[in-house]
This record gives sequence, structure tokens and C-alpha cells, in this order.
Amino acid sequence: MHILYVTHAYKPAYRVGGPIWSVSAAAEGLAARGHKVTVFTSNTNLDQILDVPVNQPLMVDGVEVWYFSQKKANTWIPRTKYFSQSIGFLVTPALRPAMMRLLPTVDVVHTQNPFVYPTIVAGRLAIKGNTPLFYSQRGVFHPSRLRFRALKKRLFIELFEKPIMRGAAGLIALSPEEHDSFRALGVQTRCHIIPNGIDVGAFKTLPSEGFASSFGIRPSDQVILFLGRLHPIKGVDLLIDAFVRIASEHPMARLVVAGPDEFGFADKLRAEIAALNLSERIILPGMVSGDAKLDLLARADLFVLPSMGEGLSMAVLEALASATPVIISPECNMQIVEDVGAGAVIVREPAQFAKAISDLLSDPLRLEAARKSAYALARDHFGWSSIVDKLEAVYKSALIGT
Repeated sequence: MHILYVTHAYKPAYRVGGPIWSVSAAAEGLAARGHKVTVFTSNTNLDQILDVPVNQPLMVDGVEVWYFSQKKANTWIPRTKYFSQSIGFLVTPALRPAMMRLLPTVDVVHTQNPFVYPTIVAGRLAIKGNTPLFYSQRGVFHPSRLRFRALKKRLFIELFEKPIMRGAAGLIALSPEEHDSFRALGVQTRCHIIPNGIDVGAFKTLPSEGFASSFGIRPSDQVILFLGRLHPIKGVDLLIDAFVRIASEHPMARLVVAGPDEFGFADKLRAEIAALNLSERIILPGMVSGDAKLDLLARADLFVLPSMGEGLSMAVLEALASATPVIISPECNMQIVEDVGAGAVIVREPAQFAKAISDLLSDPLRLEAARKSAYALARDHFGWSSIVDKLEAVYKSALIGT
């Protein structure tokens, strides 16, 4: 098959977050099985622009990738709570003619994120050209996330996204909860549940010697880790509140809040932390990548994500693959974490998160058992091989009309 993925960003745009890892892994997995995989994307890296050749094909780890340059946003658009954006609409004018040339050779189109120009154009062209289209939302339609810029999103969904979803051959949901969020919009297109995956072999379960000192972490510290975009929906402020509640009870606990900033949120957090006199115990290192990220995940005693809404968090999967227990909100859509003893799923309330963190830090035997369960869950349930099997089957079913 010739499979075209269209997405808002692609590696090495790691500042954008989890979809960069999951979409590229799926594309590479399919390419490794002999399929031709092409990716159309922008050259965004959240608040930066990638230094890559644009409007031409490049081979990136076995996948043909086209990075299209963005047209500058109209400066007259007011930056209000309804019209401000962290990543923008990503108008990429050269994408449309390139896709029109490529589409006759493509068997399947799979768009990976709503609310941006590349996926809207691709969805419309695929439907017009009778090319089977699959549509992923990646947590964007979770009710809690739709409350941000609610008016703009609701209008956009009605005018642009729903017609594309209804014309698609299928929707791809990362979890049963994401399936339900499609249905809550009144879209009845056939929906397949295929989660994100993780390559357990790419992660460490023990950190490199001496790495922690660069983060101000001591050998005796109990490390609580948040790793992701610093955005209000991720619940970092709730996590800091929970940490304050357990700080005196657990004097060796350190909270590391790592990730790229959005909306100047990090400055607000630093001011709050300083006012609490916790600057030495709550560390904000900015974005962490490469070996440092792997070491930090392996060194952490707990990974915590009190998010208001996820599709299926790659950061959680990375923590599990690092044998790090996780404490997450129900909105992370991973009840299986608690079911298998790999951590806890906790209602988004600071006191509840504080109790869950304290309970695990206070019980070394339970913490060790949770480490083993976390690793086993990542290895056995979220391995990429079975997930690529499912993607292949869904794409092929559209070609034969089943």
C-alpha cells in the first residue's frame, strides 16, 4: 500500500509533544513492512521553526517526509481567549498542489490532528478523490479540552471537521473514551480503537551514573516527575498543589516539572514556587530530550500526570517503559494502569493526588511491585508490532470494502 499520513508536525519537532513520537513510530513500522509511507506536515516545532528543507521530499528513517513552510499568520487577528493559539492554524500553501499531484498514487490517507490547515485540506481532497480517509483526533475532542476556546472550536467542528469525519472511511480512536468523544459530537462514522504504542527496548530502567547531579537531584531523593508541555490542561498547577501538601511529610521528595513552555506558563509557576519557598525542591529544567530524558524517566520514583484530557499519553507510555509507576487522572484514559497495579488513577483533586503520591512513596514494597507491573504493561500491552498489525488490517479493509 501507499499510505499518506498528514499531520500538524513531525519529528524532529519534539517540542510539540507525544504525537510526534507516536505518529512517526507508526509510519516507520508500516514502512518497515514494505509499505510506501509518505508524510505531509508543516515545519513547526511549537514556538520554533524546524531547520529542514521545505516543500520537497526527504527520507527520514525510512519514511518520505515533506515539510511544508508556513504562511505567516494575519497580524490583524485579535489575540483573545477565543482566537489565541499556541501552535497556530499552520497555513502551508504548497501542501495542496503537492497533494493533488500525489493523490492518484495513494491508497489510503490518514489525517492525525484536527483544527489545522494541513489535515483539513487533506481530508477534503481525499474525500473528493474517493481515496479512503482515516481520521484521528488524538484527544483533541475530549470534553475538558473543548472547554478551552470553546466557541471557536465548536464553530470550527461544525463547519469544517464534521463534514470530513462523516465523509471518512473510518475514525481511529486511541481508547474507548476517545470513541465516546467522537459519538458525543453526533458523528456515527465507523470507529476503530487502536492505541498508541511504545518501543520498550528504546528506554532505560536504570539511569546513567552521575546524570542526576545536573538536575540537582541527590542519590537519596525520591523523584516525582512531570514530563510534557507546560500547558494549563496538563494539570501542572494541581500537581504543585499536591506536592506542597506532602512536602513536609516527605522531606526527601523532589518534584521535577520538565517540558517546553506555552503561554509563559513556566514564569507563572516559578513565581508561585518561589513564594512557597520550594525552589530547591521543585525543579523546572525546561524541555529535556535525548539521553537526559531517558535517564530522568528511569531515575524517577513516580511519574504524575493530572491532565484534563488526553488521547493516550505518550509520556505515560514512556514512563511505563522505563519501569516508573504512574499516577494519572481518569482523563488520561488508561484505567488499565490501576487494574494491573502499575500505579493509580485518581480524580483531579489536589488532596487526592497528594494522598496517592504519599501512599506510594511511603510503601517501598508496593512501589517496587508497581515498577515491575509498569514495565510489563508497556511491554505486553502496548508493543508496536500488534498496533501496526491493527493499522494494516484497518487500511486494507477500506481497500476491499469490508
